[in-house]
Amino acid sequence: MPVFSWQACSRKALGMFKAILLRIVTYLTLTLAVLFTLDESCEAGDYRVRKNAEGLTFDIAINRNPPVLGDNEIRIEIRDAEGNAVIDAEVLVNYYMPPMPKMAPMNYTIPAQLKGKEYSATMNLIMTGPWNIVIRARVQGKWIRVVFPIDVR
Repeated sequence: MPVFSWQACSRKALGMFKAILLRIVTYLTLTLAVLFTLDESCEAGDYRVRKNAEGLTFDIAINRNPPVLGDNEIRIEIRDAEGNAVIDAEVLVNYYMPPMPKMAPMNYTIPAQLKGKEYSATMNLIMTGPWNIVIRARVQGKWIRVVFPIDVR
C-alpha cells in the first residue's frame, strides 16, 4: 500500500503554484506590452465635418473622436470658392447643449485664433450627450454661420 507523503504533496502543489504564477506573469507582461505600444497613432483620427455656406467651405476638425468630456480643440479652415484660405475673418465658436427640462442652459461662445491658415479654439464640454456647434465667421464684413451636431461621450 502506498504511503502518503506530505513532502510529495507539497512539491506537487508548489509545482502547480509556480505554473499558475508563470501564466499570470506572462499574461500581465503581454497586456502591459500591448498597452504601452498603443499610442495616439492607434487612436481614431480627428472628428471632421465639412460645411458649405455662401460660397465658402468650412473644414472643421475636433481633436477627439468622438468628442469627450473636458477640453476638445476645434480647428476651422475656411476656403473661398477658388480654394484660397480665408485668413482675415473674425471667427467665433458657439457650442451649446439643447435645452432640457430642469437644467440650467449650457451655452458658450469663444473666439477662435488664427494659427497659420486655420482658426483654433478649445471647447470645454462639461456634460455628455448631444451638443450643437455653431461657427460664425465675419468675412468681408458679412457674418456667415454653419451648424453641426456632436455627441459627447
